[in-house]
Amino acid sequence: TPLAVAGRVLAYCEGDRYSYHSGDTVCAGPNGKVCKMTREEIREWPDRIIGIVSEIPDYEKWGDGNVPVNGRIWIKVR
Repeated sequence: TPLAVAGRVLAYCEGDRYSYHSGDTVCAGPNGKVCKMTREEIREWPDRIIGIVSEIPDYEKWGDGNVPVNGRIWIKVR
C-alpha cells in the first residue's frame, strides 16, 4: 500500500518509538508499521527503503486540523 509520493508522513513504528532516531532508515514492517533497518539490510536490500526518520514528536496533536499523533513518528518518504 503506498504511503505517499513524497514529503513527510506520520507512521506507526514497530517496537518502542524512542528506539528510533532522526536519520534512521526504515522499511515496511509487520501490520503496516515501519521497521528500522540495519546497515547490512540497507546494503543488501536498498530497494526496500521506505524513508528516513525525520522526527520523534513529543506532542499529541499536529497542525491546524489537530491531527492526533497516536505514538507515530515522522518519516521523510524516499
